[in-house]
Amino acid sequence: MIETIENDWDALFRDYPEIYDEFANVETKPTIVEVINKYFPLKGKVVLDVGCGTGGPTFKLAEYAGSVIGVEPERSMREVAAKHVDERAIANVEFVDGCAEEVPLPDNSVDIVVAVTLQTLYNEENIQRFVAEAERVVKPGGDIVSVNIAPQWYGGELGPIIYGSPRRTMVGEEERDKGFAELGFGYRDFDSFHYYGTVEKAVRTYGFIFGRNTIDYIKEHEKTAVKFRYRMHYKSK
Repeated sequence: MIETIENDWDALFRDYPEIYDEFANVETKPTIVEVINKYFPLKGKVVLDVGCGTGGPTFKLAEYAGSVIGVEPERSMREVAAKHVDERAIANVEFVDGCAEEVPLPDNSVDIVVAVTLQTLYNEENIQRFVAEAERVVKPGGDIVSVNIAPQWYGGELGPIIYGSPRRTMVGEEERDKGFAELGFGYRDFDSFHYYGTVEKAVRTYGFIFGRNTIDYIKEHEKTAVKFRYRMHYKSK
């Protein structure tokens, strides 16, 4: 296997779903779902998890919610998620083929729409299409919550190591903030620490994704935890 995909997320989703799954399920404090639940209580609700990947956020949402529907277009990711359902015998989760712009659910069918680090929210058109679909499927009075990496925090605190330069704004970050603001969304930032446990695990997950510079830094500094900053956009229907 190659040592790193050097930030090629499409290759990660398509060819290395197991590594993505391990990366997405490391211990975090607080978890994104804990923060969502703090401001948008999930107890007993029907939740749509858009772009659910291998189900990391989906299963955490299911610990609070009545039921959760995970929508994911990449088959390899859904297969890993379905395997977890079978292994854990989870009864209140299902996964379906679909995407943010075409959600395979009826109108007014869920209480809250959640999207965690949804990769397609990088331009005005995609944001508008996601929000339009979210507003279609969420019930009146329901909420839409999108959580992404905060501007200039790509890769977490090691962002400057990834590119060998000071923090910089990534493509789509300004567009995302502008797009959500124009559609009436508010936002809140929060920090979360990701704990990899060992240098070896940090290298094969975080380093594998973010590149040679980070692998060298992790090994040299024996880095096993990384701080991330997230931005949560939200709106009620």
